[in-house]
Amino acid sequence: MNIRFDGKTAVITGGATGIGFACAELMLASGAKVIILDLPNDQLTSATNQLTANGDIRSYPLDLATPAGIAPTVSKIKNECGEIDVLIQTACQASAQPAEQITQHDWDTVYDVNTKGLFLMMQAVACQSMIPRNAGAIVNLSSVAGIRGMQEPLCAAHYSSSKGAAIQLTRQAAVEWAKYNIRTNAVAPGGVKTESIFELFPEMLTEAAKPVPLKRLSGPTDIAQAICFLASDAASMITGQILIIDGGASVVGV
Repeated sequence: MNIRFDGKTAVITGGATGIGFACAELMLASGAKVIILDLPNDQLTSATNQLTANGDIRSYPLDLATPAGIAPTVSKIKNECGEIDVLIQTACQASAQPAEQITQHDWDTVYDVNTKGLFLMMQAVACQSMIPRNAGAIVNLSSVAGIRGMQEPLCAAHYSSSKGAAIQLTRQAAVEWAKYNIRTNAVAPGGVKTESIFELFPEMLTEAAKPVPLKRLSGPTDIAQAICFLASDAASMITGQILIIDGGASVVGV
């Protein structure tokens, strides 16, 4: 199977690092025009410079925690780059702390990006570009933390519930927007070796892989490959699904 995105435009939130960056690399290699969105910092500039040789790449600064900036940014992308065929949402506010320590500020910080920002981005892209053309594919990033309970030190009620909300937003959009031929799916990774994971849990990465049946954690490209499949025409009859990618850990209850 040769998955191609020739002539299509993909927008990737959180595209400057980790899974989002890996998605951008794969989409460019598959012929897509790619727009990466991320916080306005050096990482966005660096990612854009690294990807320039790979194909048609553009970048726009966007903080999903600032709702007022979302719809105007989508409008600017549409005016400058054309219609949006694929939306991949990997932007994420990660956190880990016991429930009794979570403050209202902690809760809002996570939910503003992982839930509200995710929904408003879906809504803006769908309303401005996908619904008028009766076509589109959206892939959101959830987590196994949104499916099952997590033990310390991985517990985070606000993060887990925000990822559970991402699952339900994905399913609801799949039902409501099917009449516009918009497919909406999500992936739910287990442990992934990204910058944020190294920052949060540097001491436990080796131990975390031991009980996984495949004996390793995922890399960003492992997740990106599944995302690109779900975004492609090869998945034309798949919508409303949540694909767990964890090396078999959930099968054995890790």
